[in-house]
Amino acid sequence: MILLSVITVVRNNSAALERTIASVAEQTWPAIEYIVVDGASTDGTVAIIHRNRDRITRWVSEADGGIYEAMNKGVRMATGEYVIFMNAGDRFYGPDTVATMMEGDPKVELLWGDCVIEKSDGSEEYDSARNVLGPLYRQMTVSHQSLFTRTEALRRRPYDENLRIAADYDFLCDRLLAGATWEYRALPVSRIDDRGMSAVGFERGIAEKKRIALARFPRKRWAIHVHYGVLLLYMRLKSALGGVRGR
Repeated sequence: MILLSVITVVRNNSAALERTIASVAEQTWPAIEYIVVDGASTDGTVAIIHRNRDRITRWVSEADGGIYEAMNKGVRMATGEYVIFMNAGDRFYGPDTVATMMEGDPKVELLWGDCVIEKSDGSEEYDSARNVLGPLYRQMTVSHQSLFTRTEALRRRPYDENLRIAADYDFLCDRLLAGATWEYRALPVSRIDDRGMSAVGFERGIAEKKRIALARFPRKRWAIHVHYGVLLLYMRLKSALGGVRGR
């Protein structure tokens, strides 16, 4: 039976963390270890961890250099064959999600499904990751909350800690362009909040993704410039009209 390492990275988000812990605990797949990496929170997050220590395999609370340093730290703590990141506020779609995705003993380096984006107005948007390779030069085409990755792949090629928002996009581009084996399953894996880091810091996120795309897909440079120019204009207009709400 495949052991899955679920990793949660959190800093000063105690209310959201409890929802994520409950979602991991209700999974019917028995071979799960749960790792929480806290960035020296001061808001009661550590108290939440202590209260749920029977549901957590390993945890650490210490200062770090950002989300990707914390995610890399979680990978180093992991002992499972696959890892998936469910950061504070993220949840699995349902109790049988992991069991369904692990069915058939997958051998690929990357295994992913779809996600449901929960919007601040109470509505939901289904985000399919069926078409990943085609538009990859424009965007992160699969949510990292719906991506199961071989642990050894992330140890060989960890997230770039010099990036602040788009290191998961950089990793996905790197592995797919290198010919990593992968499998898509048309199932919802995660529920995510639309107010994550890449939404809050959208201009920095756009700049990072554009720089990555230009480095990875030099033959599409003009299409990349046009895409990100239009996207930046759209996001600025959306922000001016009522606040950015989206990935």
